[in-house]
Amino acid sequence: MGLDIGDVLDKYPHQLSGGQRQRLMMARSYIVKPDLIVADEPVSMVDASLRASILDIMRRMRDEDGISFLYITHDLSTAYQVSDEIHVLYQGSAVETGPATTVLEQPKHPYVQELIASIPEVGRTWEGTISAGDDEELRGQVESGCRFAPRCPHRMPVCDTARPPLLVPDGSVQAVACYLYTEKRQSVPAGEAP
Repeated sequence: MGLDIGDVLDKYPHQLSGGQRQRLMMARSYIVKPDLIVADEPVSMVDASLRASILDIMRRMRDEDGISFLYITHDLSTAYQVSDEIHVLYQGSAVETGPATTVLEQPKHPYVQELIASIPEVGRTWEGTISAGDDEELRGQVESGCRFAPRCPHRMPVCDTARPPLLVPDGSVQAVACYLYTEKRQSVPAGEAP
């Protein structure tokens, strides 16, 4: 895990850096050789060099020891680096699932497209204004239909009346919950990935 035992053995948690605590938690998880580790924002509070180190440890644990990770994050760039499959949620509902590289490089759902477009690029400035509205307020407005409809640039009447099912458009490896893709599709049974 990249820790010197002499540096951490006789210290209390508050005496360790954030990166040391994160790596120590990974070591504690590794000791019991689990099949699955649930990692909720494991690199959110560390600097870039430690983030890379922790993600590398996770990849080694996955590749060398066969440990699976349920990686929960808001950081799409780290999800891209460590995930084989991704499930993007909006207000608690899956809007797009599939291979991480495909979903993040060729997003189909308007919400995922907006997420990808919001990632800052060096030398790029945003144009126009961003008005997302209050998520809690928007959640209360949607009693039936697509939860993303109040913010969607492709909103159709059906979006207000029925929640879109998770569908796999023909020729695709990802599933998307959006009426834009209802022409040629295959339903995904509840609880299954595409």
